[in-house]
Amino acid sequence: AGLSAAASLQNQDFLLCELSDELGGSSGCHQHQGTIFSQGAHYELTYPNYFGDDVLAFLEKLNVVRFNDITQKWDYTDHVYLIPPKRESQCFDDGQFRIDVLPDEGYDTFFEFIEPLTGKLKLPTSSIDSRWHSLNQESFQTYLRRSIQLPDHFYRGLDYHMIDDFGGTSREVSALAGMYYYANRPYETSEHEIFSPPEGNFYFARKIIEKLPKEQLQTNHLVRRIRPISAGFEAEVANLKDMTLSIIRANKVVYAGQKHALKYVFPEVFKPFLKNVYAPWVVVNLLVKKGALGKGYWQNEFLGAERSFMGFVDSDAQQSLGDFRTLTAYYCFPTWQREKVLALSDEQQAQQLVHDTVEKVSQFFGIDALEMSSLVEKVYLKPMGHAMPVPIPNYLFQDKNLERPFANLTYAGVDNSRLPLLFEALDSGLEAARHLVST
Repeated sequence: AGLSAAASLQNQDFLLCELSDELGGSSGCHQHQGTIFSQGAHYELTYPNYFGDDVLAFLEKLNVVRFNDITQKWDYTDHVYLIPPKRESQCFDDGQFRIDVLPDEGYDTFFEFIEPLTGKLKLPTSSIDSRWHSLNQESFQTYLRRSIQLPDHFYRGLDYHMIDDFGGTSREVSALAGMYYYANRPYETSEHEIFSPPEGNFYFARKIIEKLPKEQLQTNHLVRRIRPISAGFEAEVANLKDMTLSIIRANKVVYAGQKHALKYVFPEVFKPFLKNVYAPWVVVNLLVKKGALGKGYWQNEFLGAERSFMGFVDSDAQQSLGDFRTLTAYYCFPTWQREKVLALSDEQQAQQLVHDTVEKVSQFFGIDALEMSSLVEKVYLKPMGHAMPVPIPNYLFQDKNLERPFANLTYAGVDNSRLPLLFEALDSGLEAARHLVST
């Protein structure tokens, strides 16, 4: 969100401050001895022609996508990063493998119910027709249970998908979020393509970064406080590299950081975001030598007793460079278990999570956990206490830019009443910059 806003303002005097030592946020990546891997959001689907023009034009300008007149969809220019359909995914359900997370029983009934909304729920969500806004007012599960008959175990698969993309179960996310997820994924055809570079969605961030002046992108810079002054705003910015504090004055501000931090950074404007709910995630990268394991699937989904473990992405199905194969495991904890993420600052707790991850991953390859552990050359662990906003009922369609207290301060980011998706993040940055330019 911050990068797309900066790209819109690149001809003006701007400064982007990023707390982390890397840009990209929850689409961040890392590398080890020449092997690059994702530490956050890791894929995108083919964009249909009814999605928002602004983001599509932005990505086209970056040479990321081009329109296909035959399929009427936006193709990715780097075809090498498309996942081969035969290696897309496998689901591990209590010791048994199957192709899809959703069980056969109830499958046809469910997608017959979804079909009328195909193409109707667009991105950005602000462009969705008001006749569908009522879907935002109740949970996905409540809506389904009063509309169609599905076996109870079908909701187990729905819950996995909702947690994976939105950070909450079908009981927690809105019906609009749930219906959007399936209405824009052509399950019955092979028209969609999965775009997943080894660095994940940092690929998109990198494309933007390459277009921006490097001296205006400041990492390891913590914005501690923003105060309104007569000519705009004054920001206290801590440089964490040399431990210095600077005062920066700006006529206008785009706040693209997580909104829960506003209670410390700019408490005067925090109240509208008070009800935001965030899902905590942890990413565990296991690096093994290439050739140490058999052929793998890209997405390895895990349905088990532990709700938080989502499975892992295997770089063996990606076009990856370097000597290492990366198994990137994901955990999404319920919001009330954020302390489990905080506890990872304790080395013993972190080691236990890595041990548990190795044990779970070993089940996919049918080997003993000790053997799997012996193959692991290096482990990276990334905790994200507020990784994504959960689109609970009545969360969407509440854009805080429409009633902001300062005309020269705008908000970007998916936690401003948007679905936690890359397309939404990019659009939010473009829109926030547009609001400022017109002020």
